[in-house]
Amino acid sequence: MLVNAFTKITEMSLMTSVAVIIVLLLRIWLKRAPKVFSYALWGIVLFRLLCPVAVQSDFSFFGMVDVPYRASSILTAPAEYLPSNTPQEQYPALVPANNITAEIGKTPLPQSEEAANADKKAALLNIAAYIWLGGVLIMAAYAAFAYRRLRRRLITASLLKDNIYLADEIISPFVLGLGRPKIYLPSSLGEQEQAYIIMHEKYHIKRRDHLWKALAFAALCLHWFNPLGWVAFIQAGKDMEMSCDEAVIKQMGTGIMADYAASLLSLATGRKIVAGMPLAFGEGDTKERIRNLAKWRRPTFWVIAAAVIIGLNVGASKRKFGSRVKLN
Repeated sequence: MLVNAFTKITEMSLMTSVAVIIVLLLRIWLKRAPKVFSYALWGIVLFRLLCPVAVQSDFSFFGMVDVPYRASSILTAPAEYLPSNTPQEQYPALVPANNITAEIGKTPLPQSEEAANADKKAALLNIAAYIWLGGVLIMAAYAAFAYRRLRRRLITASLLKDNIYLADEIISPFVLGLGRPKIYLPSSLGEQEQAYIIMHEKYHIKRRDHLWKALAFAALCLHWFNPLGWVAFIQAGKDMEMSCDEAVIKQMGTGIMADYAASLLSLATGRKIVAGMPLAFGEGDTKERIRNLAKWRRPTFWVIAAAVIIGLNVGASKRKFGSRVKLN
């Protein structure tokens, strides 16, 4: 059971690696497009990491890497019949079955080289499966430890309003929780800075980013051995923050751009105490977010249409026509 799960995860990780590379390349092409499109593409990668069943399509980027395989035929020897008039002396005398059984019991059958190699491969695969399971448990234990440590630091937090809290022990705002997420702000933030940051964090909650981040960390736990999984997790977090910034600017207007950027700069020196924490996430690379806001433009129809088509292609697998042939 464990080996089967590890084998399936490895296959999914390999195919998703192709999707990650495609998204990274498309992210460069969509550099001037709203980051919500890049963020949506990472959602498709997350789906492929967690779901063993892919959507089939006639048009897919994966058609470029869809390798056929040829089925090996089962060879059967035809039965040969002896003619009735054939002298019996031409053929060896038949040995009684009980004598054959006795001889087999005395002399052990030599193991073939292919069988020995198969046993070695099975043993190595079993060891790899246990190593993978150990990594998953370590990642989950780290998340639980980090969450508990963060909760201890928030014991003295005071309620500001609704689900918003002020805390002295933090220097970066973040959202914490799954079912009833709460917003935690540093007590040092000014009123105007609070207004913009609260708007940003509320948009995270409205978009269910706290749930998506938890799912992304779960996928990272399962695919911890894949470096591209870590790249996807980090880049998706950046695109999530920048797309949220753009949503606030779109809602409030470009007139608040300078004040909003100043609010981000006030957090630029803050240490990210929730880095790697799946149930809490704070502000990303502040300088990169400010640069992104400086070049932000409202998307045109053609940019939106192209992004949608690209997303559908990344999310779909190449449809198979007829029976595939397995390579020997």
